[in-house]
Amino acid sequence: MSEYWQGRGHPWEYDPGPPKNRSWARLFARTPNYRGLGKAATGSERFRWHFGPMFYRGRLKDNSVKVLVIGQEGAQDESLSHRSFTGGTGARMQHFLNYIGITESYLFLNTFVYPIYGQYVSSLQWLAQDPDSPIVQHRHQIFDYALERNDVHLVIAVGNAAKESVVSWVEWRGGSCPQGIKDISQCTASNLDPSTKILGVVHPGGAGKGGALDAIKEDFRKAMQKIKGWMDADPNWLPPDPSGSRQFAQPYEYESAPIPFADFSYGFPLRLGRGGTSSNRMDEQRSIQLFSAAGKYNARGASLTYGYQGEGSQEGYSQEARDLPYEPPKARYRDYDKGPGKQWTRLLMGGNSGLEWPDFGAMGAVAHPSFGYGAIYRGRPSSASVLLLADQQSHDDSFTGRALSGESGQRMQAFLQAMGIIKRYVIIRVLPIDTLDFDESITNSILSHPQTIKVYQAILDRIISRNKKLRLILTFGPNSRRLVQSLDRGNLSLVSLGAWKEGSALSDWQSKLSAISQIGYEKEMPSPSFSYDGARSQIPRFDLPYGVLRWIGTSGDRGSRPIDDTTQQPSPDYYKIYMPDWAYQLEPPPLSKKEQQAVDSAS
Repeated sequence: MSEYWQGRGHPWEYDPGPPKNRSWARLFARTPNYRGLGKAATGSERFRWHFGPMFYRGRLKDNSVKVLVIGQEGAQDESLSHRSFTGGTGARMQHFLNYIGITESYLFLNTFVYPIYGQYVSSLQWLAQDPDSPIVQHRHQIFDYALERNDVHLVIAVGNAAKESVVSWVEWRGGSCPQGIKDISQCTASNLDPSTKILGVVHPGGAGKGGALDAIKEDFRKAMQKIKGWMDADPNWLPPDPSGSRQFAQPYEYESAPIPFADFSYGFPLRLGRGGTSSNRMDEQRSIQLFSAAGKYNARGASLTYGYQGEGSQEGYSQEARDLPYEPPKARYRDYDKGPGKQWTRLLMGGNSGLEWPDFGAMGAVAHPSFGYGAIYRGRPSSASVLLLADQQSHDDSFTGRALSGESGQRMQAFLQAMGIIKRYVIIRVLPIDTLDFDESITNSILSHPQTIKVYQAILDRIISRNKKLRLILTFGPNSRRLVQSLDRGNLSLVSLGAWKEGSALSDWQSKLSAISQIGYEKEMPSPSFSYDGARSQIPRFDLPYGVLRWIGTSGDRGSRPIDDTTQQPSPDYYKIYMPDWAYQLEPPPLSKKEQQAVDSAS
C-alpha cells in the first residue's frame, strides 16, 4: 500500500455523484444567482465565483446519513475536488467524526455553496440568513431534503455562519433557539426529527488568530463531552458505523484525519484530501495551484515559471440557455459520468492481484508520487464500438479525472463525431502518470516492461469481452502506437493517428477517415460525414464527473506544469489549472424577476 493511501481506503473507492433517480442534482442545479445577488445586496462581488460552487461531501443515497455537518463555505481544495470540506477544516471534522465512530454515514453541506471573499461579516447577513433571501430558501430546500431522505441523529454546525444557518433553519421550520448561536444545542431539534440533536463548534480556521488555538481545542472537547453524554443516556442513539468504533476510552485530541477516497469522484488528484490544504489560488483568482507532499503553499521557497498560462478561446464552446460557464450544467443536470463501475475500478487503478502497475518512480517518472494516478479512462468501457488508445497530451486530465480532456481531446471529440460516434467509445490513456516530461528512453522502458503490457492486455481483454460490437481500435500518438504492437487485439481493425500537436496532424487525420469509413463498426449517426476540418469541440458533460464546471474540458488546454528555475526541468511538485480568459471576464448575469423582488424588498 502506498504511504499516501494511509487512512483513506483505496483509490478505486469513489463517490459516483448524486443518485440520478433522486432530486439532489436537480436541487443543486437550482443554485441562485450568487454573483448577481451578492452585487445587488452589497454593491460588490462577494463570492469567489471563478471555480464554481461545491455542494456536498459524503453520502447522498437514501437512509445513509446519520450525521449532517454544516459549514460556512469552501476554499480552493474544495474548488478542485468539487466537494465540500476537503481541506484543513474538513480534515479536523473527519477526525471528530472518526472519534465517535462515524466513518461513512455523514453528509457535509454549507451555508454558501460558493466561497466568499474575506470573512463572514454583517453585510452578508441578509444573503445568508433572511428567509426572503433566495440563497437561504435554496439552502433550506437542500437541508430539508437531507432530512426527508435520511434518519439524521446529529446536526453539527461548524463556525458562526453555520450556527446562524441552523438557527434560521430551525426557526423557519417553526422551532426556536432560545440561546441563539451561543448554544444551538438548546434549539428545538425535535422540530427537525424526534431523534435529532444539534451541536455547534467554533471554526478551526480561526486557529492562527491571537492565540485562539487553545480555545478551539477546548470547544471541541466540550462538544465531544456533550455527545458522550447523549450516548450514555441512550446507547442506541447514533450507533457507530460498521467500519468505525467509539474512541471515548482515549482522551479526545484536536487532530486531523485524511478524507476517504470514497468521498471523491473517480480519478481525482489523490493529493487532495490528504489531511490539510494542498492548493492555493493565484493570478487574481484565475488559477489554482496544486502542490505535492514535497511542495509548499504558494510554492514558498521555490522559483517557478509557467510558460503556458491557459488563456484559451471560446472556439467549440456551447451551453444550454440556463447554463453558466462557472457552474455544472443547470439544464441537463443529470449529464455527468458516475465512474467506470465496480468491474473496472480496481483494474484501471492497478488494484487487482497480479495486475499492479509497475514502480514508475524506479523507472524514471519524475512527478511526485503523492499526486497518485487514476485519470486513465473516459467514455463507456462496457458500451463501446470504438476503442481509442491515447497518449497523454495535456495536464488537464489531472484536474478532470478523465483521460484526454484538454485541447487534443476536444479536437478528437469533433473527429469522433465525423466518424458517426457520439457516445459509443472508450478512451484508455497510455500510462496513469504524467509522461509529458519523459525522454524516449524512459518511455520505452516503461512501455516495454512486462507488467505494463500485462495490465494493458488485461484491460483490452476485458473491453473486448464486454463489448461484442467493438470493431475498431484507434491509437492516438506515438506511445499508444508503440504499446498496441505488444498487445493481442484479436481481429479488431487498427488505425493509427498522429498526436494533435504534431505538425502534420490535420492532414494525417483527414487521410485516415477514408480508411475508417471502410470498417464495419456500429455508428450512432445514420450518415457520418467522414470529413474533418480541424475544428475543436468540447468534452461532453456526460464524460465528466459530477460537479465539473462548464468551462472545464473546453477552450483548449486548461492545465499547466511549471519549469523549476533552479533545475531548468519540469517541477515534480506543482500544477495549475487556469480559467479561460473569456470566462474570467464575464459580468454577473441579471437577476431573475423573483430574485430582483427579493432584493428590492430588503432595501
